[in-house]
This record gives sequence, C-alpha cells and structure tokens, in this order.
Amino acid sequence: MFDKELLKEKVALVVGGSSESGPAVCSTLASFGAHVALTYKSNRKGADNVADRCRTFGGKTAVFPLNLSETESFADLIMKTAENLRGLDILVNLGGPPPIFSDFRALSNAEFDLMMNTHFKGYFFLAREAANWMEKNGGGLIVNISATSSMKYSHSVYGLAKACIIEMTRFLAYAYAPKVRVLSIIPGMIDIKEVDAELRKTRAENSPLQRIVTPEEIGLLVVAAASPAFQSVTGEDLISDGGFWLLHR
Repeated sequence: MFDKELLKEKVALVVGGSSESGPAVCSTLASFGAHVALTYKSNRKGADNVADRCRTFGGKTAVFPLNLSETESFADLIMKTAENLRGLDILVNLGGPPPIFSDFRALSNAEFDLMMNTHFKGYFFLAREAANWMEKNGGGLIVNISATSSMKYSHSVYGLAKACIIEMTRFLAYAYAPKVRVLSIIPGMIDIKEVDAELRKTRAENSPLQRIVTPEEIGLLVVAAASPAFQSVTGEDLISDGGFWLLHR
C-alpha cells in the first residue's frame, strides 16, 4: 500500500520496541526502509532479536536500555540514537509498565506515580528531547501511543495517564510547529499473545468491524503518519480499535 522505500534513510526510535507490539512496529518501519533504534528495560535478548529481524530489511539498527522513570537519561538516548544512526526523524513513544486499574478510593501514591511517571511524564520528556533535536536538525515526527482507556473513565490511573498523553500531543504540536509534527495513535485491545485469546475473540466479535487492531497495523499507522499524505496534519489522534469505542464510550 506504500512505496517500500518510503522511509529510506529515515531514522526511527521506538521506545519499548523489545516486547508486546513493539517488535512488529519496529519490523514494519524497517520494512519501509527506516533505520531503527529501539529501547528495552530488562529484555536485552528480546531487543537484540528485534534488531536482527530489522536488519534483514537492509537497514541499520541500534539497541539501548531505558527506564521511562529516569528522565535524566533521555538526552543521552536521543544523542546516542542520532550519533549511531546518523540522525533522528521519527520517535514512537510506545513503552511503559502494565496498566494499573485500582479503584481511585484505594489507589496508592506508588501506583499513581508509576503510571504517571512512565506513561505520561516519561513520554513528555522523551518527546521534548526528540523535538528539541529535530527542530535544530531539519524537523521530524513524534507519535505518542495512547490507548482507548483514555476514554473510559472506569480505567483508573492508567486511563488518566493515557488521557494526558492525548492532550500533551496537542500542546507539543503547537509548541514545536512548523518543523516537528506530533500525533497520537489510540489503539484499543491489541491482537498480541500477551492478551488472553478468548478475550481478544470476544472483543473482536463485539466490535463494529468484527476485529481488533494488530501490532503491524499500528506500525502501518506510523508509516502513514510519516508519509506525504499527513504532511498537513499535527496535533491529531488516530483511533484504531475496530470501532469498539463507538459502542462503549
């Protein structure tokens, strides 16, 4: 559906590229010609396997450790990516710890901090570091991965953090225009093995399109956002969940 050299010589950094939907996003970007850097928190072997897969498409790769709570390391990550792969054109903020859905009445400070410091604060400062670099070096694209939990008020602090990402995207899009575009992708339940198979089947059956989003499709949305078709779009959201949110707002 796109020219296979659409992202040739472009450099993409995928935060959280070593697990869950990350590997497919990395591979999809690499398949369109991008050089791919990815981060991991503890699974170095998994990250190396993803990098090996990306290299089969002919591009360069780099792998870096990252803890989203350690904002002081972000500037170094951006510089190492740019130095190792000779630039940075696309940042995909994808990583983060598993969701916490504790009732607000019992939510602890530690639970609140974990969700907000990673899924929101971590994304913000990573995006800012990348945008600062891009603004000085010809521009670029930042894609923040939110979730449909951001629109479900029963989803506790995880939903709150993901809602903050969407608003953050708009603020950053304004602040860094015209050289840097910033978008959000809002997937629903993702078709990955880490999610119970019966739960995935039920969600698909109860969605208007009778399906849920795949990790590869999230990668394709990033490719689309980086294509000429989206050059006039910034500060916007792309919901991809088979239409489930239409029935369960």
